[in-house]
Amino acid sequence: MNSVVVITGSSKGIGRELAEIYHRNGFEVFGLARTSCDSGFHQIACDVASFERVSEAIAEIVRRAGKIDLLVNNAGYGISGAIENVSLADSRAITDVNFLGVFHCVKAALPHLRESRGRIINVASVAGLLPIPFQAFYAATKSAVYAFTLALRSEVAPFGVEVCCILPGDAQTAFTANRKKGDAEGVYADVVDRSVSVMEKDEQGGMSARFVAQKIYTVSQRKRLPLVNIVGFKYQVLYGLSCLFPMCAVNAVIRKMYRA
Repeated sequence: MNSVVVITGSSKGIGRELAEIYHRNGFEVFGLARTSCDSGFHQIACDVASFERVSEAIAEIVRRAGKIDLLVNNAGYGISGAIENVSLADSRAITDVNFLGVFHCVKAALPHLRESRGRIINVASVAGLLPIPFQAFYAATKSAVYAFTLALRSEVAPFGVEVCCILPGDAQTAFTANRKKGDAEGVYADVVDRSVSVMEKDEQGGMSARFVAQKIYTVSQRKRLPLVNIVGFKYQVLYGLSCLFPMCAVNAVIRKMYRA
């Protein structure tokens, strides 16, 4: 029986590429996303912000495939803008998808992953370790995913379930175009525009979605999952260097890089 993989955010970008890689390698793939795409893998319409919908989707997958061997929590999006200007609705919406979406999927799938002694991969971001200005809520949700993963790994290890946190750096995906931009008027207007411009240039000059997906696939096939894996040599070096200096100094450098 083929291994069964569940991937959230599978309709585009890294999630789509990852689903295709698993499918080509003989896995039975179920993609969860709010929108569908042309593909050879199974697709189930699902908004990960809804625990009820996630529970229904996981139950459907188990009915059809009989098990779940790997869950990849990849769904997410970004918002930009000054913290003071981000609306309460937007702050809650990104938390519901980027962080609570991970929780919902883990909560629903974990009973089945215990049975298969399966694996969970949570896709966070280097921004969760090195937050940048005017992307605070994205960084905060990814930092939460990082902390959640570390705690989860300890909790489920006795049951044979392995957990890993993947932290990609900048990547060329539709994430940039789909970012919800907050109100840049008022005292923050000029600096927000400068900072977001630098950020988006880095993203569009970053790694390809296929490259990141291939790295995630390769990590998932290791005999033992690492606790954390940073994708992109440049970002591995940056994070390593950041550990050598006081956090206030690192924060000052990041502020200068993003012209804040």
